[in-house]
Amino acid sequence: METPDFRFYFLIRIKLARTVIEIHGDMLSNFPDSCPGLSTLQRWHTEFDKGVFALEKKTRPGRPRETRTEENVARVKRLVENNPRMTSRKVAAEVSLPSSTVFRLLTEDLGLRNLLSVLVPHQFSEANKTQRVKCCQDLLKLFQDHGEDFLGSHLLVQDESWFYWDLAERRQVWAVLDPPCETDSEEDDDSDGAYLQAETQKDKIRLKDCLLMGQCTSPHCHRYREFLTRRDVEQVKQSPYSPDLSLCDRSLFRKLKHLLRGDEFGGHEEATLRGR
Repeated sequence: METPDFRFYFLIRIKLARTVIEIHGDMLSNFPDSCPGLSTLQRWHTEFDKGVFALEKKTRPGRPRETRTEENVARVKRLVENNPRMTSRKVAAEVSLPSSTVFRLLTEDLGLRNLLSVLVPHQFSEANKTQRVKCCQDLLKLFQDHGEDFLGSHLLVQDESWFYWDLAERRQVWAVLDPPCETDSEEDDDSDGAYLQAETQKDKIRLKDCLLMGQCTSPHCHRYREFLTRRDVEQVKQSPYSPDLSLCDRSLFRKLKHLLRGDEFGGHEEATLRGR
């Protein structure tokens, strides 16, 4: 029996002066698998007392109940792929769906989990590990050979980084559990921010007397290295995917990003001057 049938039967029994509990007992004994609950019958009894005798459910205006469609799943997937740091509330606002529905789309339909992103190299290869150890040994030998005073006045450090307008960036991301391991790489980010290049030194010195610690990621990297070689500039090698071994990443950029947080600039030149 369907709901209209049960409502009709319940209405007739009420008109015959039967109590709600008695009617529920009769229904339960005859239709144990589909019988409405006692609370449902009590609600129907209240509606009948108010003169509401409709057997069919009234059509309610508003958003359809079924919102977990393939189209909505695809829309949510595109948003989190473009920005994995979006909260479920922001995604819900973009797609005009309830936050609870979006959360189910993310976790159940897309199989994502809200994880805390950590800036660490992902699965070093054996070559990366060997190169990292060699880099640390070279840095230690460099310090032992030249001393602290010499490095303080002759070591040049060059690096670059993105400076975002709002550094309170959400560190939680939507990600698939146990994703395939990939090597980290530096990718462009189209978020609002300024790209600054840092070059630090203590005093003015001759180029051939300095040590340069930096990396070149431009397509003209070979020209950059040839230029330094012709001028007898000794380069301090860096280990790839190791921001903890970069002086700029460890100290300079962290301080600059804190000082420049929330500042607005008219152009790249103004941002560069402010960074200095």
